[in-house]
Parts: sequence; structure tokens; C-alpha cells
Amino acid sequence: MTILDQLFIGGIAIAIVLFLLAIYFLIQCVRTQTKLSKLPKKRLKNKKKNRRIVKQRIQLKKAKKKQLTFTIVFIILAGLLTGGVGYLSYYQSMNLSSDDSDTVVKSYYLIGDFAKELEIAKNKEDDEEKVRQNIRYLATSMTTQGIKKASGINTEEGQMILNRYYNAVKQLGMNASTQTYNFYGNAQLVDSFLEDIKKIDVYEKAAFAYYKVDEAALSKEK
Repeated sequence: MTILDQLFIGGIAIAIVLFLLAIYFLIQCVRTQTKLSKLPKKRLKNKKKNRRIVKQRIQLKKAKKKQLTFTIVFIILAGLLTGGVGYLSYYQSMNLSSDDSDTVVKSYYLIGDFAKELEIAKNKEDDEEKVRQNIRYLATSMTTQGIKKASGINTEEGQMILNRYYNAVKQLGMNASTQTYNFYGNAQLVDSFLEDIKKIDVYEKAAFAYYKVDEAALSKEK
């Protein structure tokens, strides 16, 4: 459970407690008002009773004011906290979770490295066995990243965008793993996979745009 998840759950729990306290003091306020309304409104002949009634009225009015104040304060606090929790929920749904962020970043670098290895294989710029091993590793890694699913805290649209991207990465990895021995010196096959990468770039850019991922910053770290 992330810190944001803990804050979200804690915020909801505290907001509920505050609302319950507001209801409690509101009930007490109503009860105090009922007691006030039952006090005699006309002065009695007995002065002691009059003084006692006046004292009771003053005490009840003070208690009512205090209870009403607590009710309003707790309602405001609960409302503010509920608004904060609501914003936190919105923030979570519109930003990548730590797991999704990790998957997106790893997929980005894996695809970039895969494209480079394809060019090396196409032009026979390195040892064939080494290139084959690199491609096999990258294909397996892309498949592993691609089988993941977007976090449920995302919006439905966000989940759809991420899952479409993940699935494309997975498919690329699976297809590459079946062609590991065929890339070296095979320009036609390499170009075919490079075209597939261009198609995945569309899904990738859609995910980056939706979640405001700084691709320029990622590119610098390559």
C-alpha cells in the first residue's frame, strides 16, 4: 500500500468520525433546545424558582451555543477533509501509480534498446550470437512488462490507454521471441518489426500525453 493509499483511507476514516461528531453535537443541540422550550416563560411568584429558572436558561443557552459551534466546526472540517480526499482520489486517477510508472519507463527503454539491436542485426555490426542473445533478452523482458495490467485506481480511460500500450509491448516481445534466429542480416524482417515499433509509438505517446510523462527527460537518460 502506497503513502497516497494510506492518506486516502486515513482521510476517509477521519472524515467519517468528524461527521459522526457533528451529528452527535447536533442531536445534543436539539435536546438542549427542547429543554429550553420546556422552561416556564412567565415569571413565577416564587423568586427562588425564578432565579433557578433564569440560571438554567443561561446555562442551557451557553450549552446550546457551544454545541452548535462544535456542530458547525466539525461539519466544515469534515467537508474540507472530504474535498481533500476527493482531490487526492482525482490526483491518483490522473497520475501514474508507482507500478505503472515503473512499467511505462521500463517498456520505453526496452523498446528503444530493441530498435537499436534490430539496426545492429540488420547491418551485421556486431557478433551474431551476441546480437541474438540481446534480442532474446529484450523480447522476454518486453513480454514480461506487457503482461501487466494498469492499476485500478486509474480512470477507465487511463486504464484503457495503458492496457492498450502494455498489450502492444507484450505482442512485440512475443513476436520477437519467435524470430530470434532470423533477424541477423534480414533487412526485410527487421524493417517489418521497426514498423511495428512505430505503431506502438502511437500508443506510447497517447499514454505519455494522458499522464503528462516528460519524454524528453527519459530520452536524456538513455
